[in-house]
Amino acid sequence: MRDVLPIAVGDLMSAPAVTVTPETSVEALTELMTKHDYNGFPVVNEAGALQGLVTRLDLFKLYLLPYRRFIPVLEDTWISSVGGIMSRAVITLYAVEPALEAMALMVEHGVRTIPIVTDTVAGTTVVGVVTRRDLAPALKA
Repeated sequence: MRDVLPIAVGDLMSAPAVTVTPETSVEALTELMTKHDYNGFPVVNEAGALQGLVTRLDLFKLYLLPYRRFIPVLEDTWISSVGGIMSRAVITLYAVEPALEAMALMVEHGVRTIPIVTDTVAGTTVVGVVTRRDLAPALKA
């Protein structure tokens, strides 16, 4: 039988997370994605509270706008910062959650990156991220 080891995502996550803000420019995000081999970056406000998630797919969609066969929505061509392309509804987990839960969420929702969070006075803040690659050690051969 194939098993998933009872490991908490906090033991597998990449920390500290590389984050961006809604004001981060698209150009800066492009450079960051070139520098780091991450699929997504948590988007946080100045207090560190989670605001969203921006992924390579979000960036690809923006860069593809001029190549579409139809005329893009004019407002979409003016996007200059992460706030315009990030996803606001983000799946998150706490560090104590099992790796099995992270795997199930990734499969069910088709996500590759899940921010690991904690609750603080500033709001829900990011302590790390867990990716599909991070979860591989939880698979029992």
